[in-house]
Amino acid sequence: MGSDYELVRYQPDLKSQVIELQTHLWSPSLTLNRAYFDWKFERNPYVDKLLIYLAILDGKAVGMRSFFEVKWQVGVPAQTFIGLYADDAVVAPGHRNRGLMPRIMARAFDDLAGGRYNYLFNLSAGPMTFLTSISMGWRCAGYLQPMARRTRGATGRDGLHRVLKRLPLISKSINAMTSRSVRRRQTLADIDADLARRVSKTIPGISFQDVPRSADMAGLVERIGHSGRIRHVRDTEYFEWRFQNPLSRYRFLYRDTDRLEGYLVLQEYTSESDKRDMVNIVDWEATGTAAKAELLRAALRLIGSRRVVVWSATLTQETIDLLVRNRFSSDTPSSAMVQQCPGILVRAIHDQGEGEWLLGGLRLTDIANWDMRMLYSMSG
Repeated sequence: MGSDYELVRYQPDLKSQVIELQTHLWSPSLTLNRAYFDWKFERNPYVDKLLIYLAILDGKAVGMRSFFEVKWQVGVPAQTFIGLYADDAVVAPGHRNRGLMPRIMARAFDDLAGGRYNYLFNLSAGPMTFLTSISMGWRCAGYLQPMARRTRGATGRDGLHRVLKRLPLISKSINAMTSRSVRRRQTLADIDADLARRVSKTIPGISFQDVPRSADMAGLVERIGHSGRIRHVRDTEYFEWRFQNPLSRYRFLYRDTDRLEGYLVLQEYTSESDKRDMVNIVDWEATGTAAKAELLRAALRLIGSRRVVVWSATLTQETIDLLVRNRFSSDTPSSAMVQQCPGILVRAIHDQGEGEWLLGGLRLTDIANWDMRMLYSMSG
């Protein structure tokens, strides 16, 4: 079974097929998928050439995996390395459970082995992609340990919802109520100027904006400096591109004195396919703990009762303590870690035997060597 599938590298005449295939992953909207494709591959400052691999059957794309360049910084002073981010793993429903994704990946590895890249990375693998990757020689550097904060009122409503859904006679009504609630839910776009002004009055120096101050943010990152751990380059070019992702909505909190002293970036998903009930803290930087705390306090006041998530695995203990004081806690039971929690996946493109996988002298498979933000992944 499956011997008729043709494994090919993307060509421009296949763009419409990719956009349609990705209704099973990105969004049900062809318009939104096209905008996302254009942003991710055609306007990406790090994409030299499109590395998208497809399974074709009877002239139709039925499976896909993509790769795009990422720019890591390592060491002090920082050295820069280019790697490939593996993403967009999707197989059309009628072609699943046929071993198609391993075949697409094998075709990609054959093609990539002759290139200039040494490693593949994935920071946003779903459960099936995660397990398939491990079976194909990827290694997990560690889990990113989401922490979530929700108000007591929201937690109580969720508990009641779970109880009511177990009652078959009213489950249909509960689902209808949930659907209406989602339509009415507050979004980041609903935060009005009056609320933002009230927050800034109680927390002086904080402003809330819907556009990134890319140059100021990049300048702050440079002023604060680098621990030497592996992180993505955050320069003006990166910020200006990154916050145009059409599958996400971003809002920005800034802490200013005579210059920018901190920022916090909030993100929510715009696609109907994604988790519409939560807000992510995708990047958070400040010159000191006090500024960081003020940014968090302002963000939580603006968000209200919605669930807020941040990756905590590589945060300092001081920052984790700050989160705990603001009612954040682990978002994934340890028993369900592999099934639910995102991790750092790494794969050497060239066979290196049993040797260590190194970047700038640091072991890629040790999470202690990473400074990870959700912004670096396609989850944020």
